[in-house]
Amino acid sequence: YQRRVRGKSVINTSRNCGIERLFSIMERRMKDVKTSVVKVLVVSGQKGLMKERMKLLNLLWKADISAEMLYKANPKLLSQFQHAENEGIPLCLVIGESELEQGVVKLRNNHEREEKTIARDDLVAETRKLLADLESS
Repeated sequence: YQRRVRGKSVINTSRNCGIERLFSIMERRMKDVKTSVVKVLVVSGQKGLMKERMKLLNLLWKADISAEMLYKANPKLLSQFQHAENEGIPLCLVIGESELEQGVVKLRNNHEREEKTIARDDLVAETRKLLADLESS
């Protein structure tokens, strides 16, 4: 049917309302799906490792891997893992005193909650490999 809006003749159909409703439903669903540009969160479970976290973060940035860390001096390990989960960050790079002594780091897949110990020298290659595996699945 036809009606006048601001002096112009406009055809009004019920399809317009249906499309608007579909878009609003789709927008709500899209807000629930969270993905992150950041691919790796550098975390530590012990105090005094901020400089080490920053070194690893810098190493990942130089390799063009999107990474971040929480900038608190001594964040709790659980809060760091929760941040990664809430933000949709797929990997955590975990360091501690024992890892530093052994020259290794742990890569944690946040989706499957599995950890893999790797040599610090192989960090970039292993991170890229794991990210490629996650993107292909």
